[in-house]
Amino acid sequence: MRLFILFFANFISSVAMSISLIVVPWELANTTGGAKVLTFTATWVTALLIFLSPFAGRVVDTFSRRGVLMACVLIMGAALQITSFAYENPLLQVIGLSSFFFLSQIFFLFFYNALGAFVQEIFPEEDRGKVNGWMQVELQVSTLFVGLLMIAYLKAVNIQVLLSINSGLLLLSAFMLLLIPYNTRHRPAHSKIAKTVYLTILKRVDFIVLGLSSGAQFTCIMMFNLINPIYFNQVLGKDVSAIAMISVMWGSGAAISGFLVGRVVSEASALWIMRIGSALYCLTVLAICLYPRPYTIIALFGVLGFMGSGTGVAFRTYSMSMVDNAIFGSYQAVISATTYILRTLAAFLLTLIIARFPGGNHYWFVLGISALSFGMILIHGLCVSNRKLETTD
Repeated sequence: MRLFILFFANFISSVAMSISLIVVPWELANTTGGAKVLTFTATWVTALLIFLSPFAGRVVDTFSRRGVLMACVLIMGAALQITSFAYENPLLQVIGLSSFFFLSQIFFLFFYNALGAFVQEIFPEEDRGKVNGWMQVELQVSTLFVGLLMIAYLKAVNIQVLLSINSGLLLLSAFMLLLIPYNTRHRPAHSKIAKTVYLTILKRVDFIVLGLSSGAQFTCIMMFNLINPIYFNQVLGKDVSAIAMISVMWGSGAAISGFLVGRVVSEASALWIMRIGSALYCLTVLAICLYPRPYTIIALFGVLGFMGSGTGVAFRTYSMSMVDNAIFGSYQAVISATTYILRTLAAFLLTLIIARFPGGNHYWFVLGISALSFGMILIHGLCVSNRKLETTD
């Protein structure tokens, strides 16, 4: 029952946030001065998240994980409702839309950190692989559902009404989270001291390297999101439907992988799944670099989705087994911060490369990042320890 409620509560919030994050940037870009505000916000919010990540980890480890999830959802619901009310005034419209976009990036930092810690806290170890798999399925199904919904009905919907409806959906999601049976676990006093916690985490090179491997693979996705529209439009001469096909293939592969890997992954098998998945992910990117033809790329993105989702489920399952629940949010925060730094550096370098070689095959750049991910998982194999990551008196 807990998994059923969590799945649909998360599905509802994912749908509401996904629709909003399609509509809000689009509307903002079409308002007077909105494009500059959107660019500025998108550029600097990532830098802010690097510094905000440690704080997010401590919030998740200090307060009720369910309470943090509900607070995130309710704050975003309120932001959407306020934006909807202010929509008639052009100036307030820009302020409301840009504020929501800014808050949405902070929302994802806190929400997914709290969600991982919540799953670890309420589900027994033997069920976490399955739960992580279903959460991956939920993410992909909601993304596909929203894409089809937007294609079919976006032009026929009043944006102001749509924002208000999404606000209501987030309120419903928060109410469903409240229905999940939950008792906050006792957390030792020494796990509440931020300096002690973060020093303990940073001393465990094996866990940092493992997180870097996962973060590098996530960075690959971000780089693909920048490269695909440029390459398919300017080099291959294709329209936006090709990007939609890539999304469908990626989502389908990721959903299937989440469902299958979630049923077989365990603490014992997780590392091998990550090693094999990272190697095949790297080889698939190499194939795209060598044969950058439209249908080859589209087909191989299904493989990338499958491998990326599987390694993600394995990483979350392994870390939930090996990291003490009292500091799990803080560990996720450290990995988030390193991922944001890597993503920022990669985006900056890719921007320079595209400016210098606008018609080039930029998939080679992603190959370098995927090789970094694979290299990190190999290094982890040399320094891996069976000791759990936990604070001591």
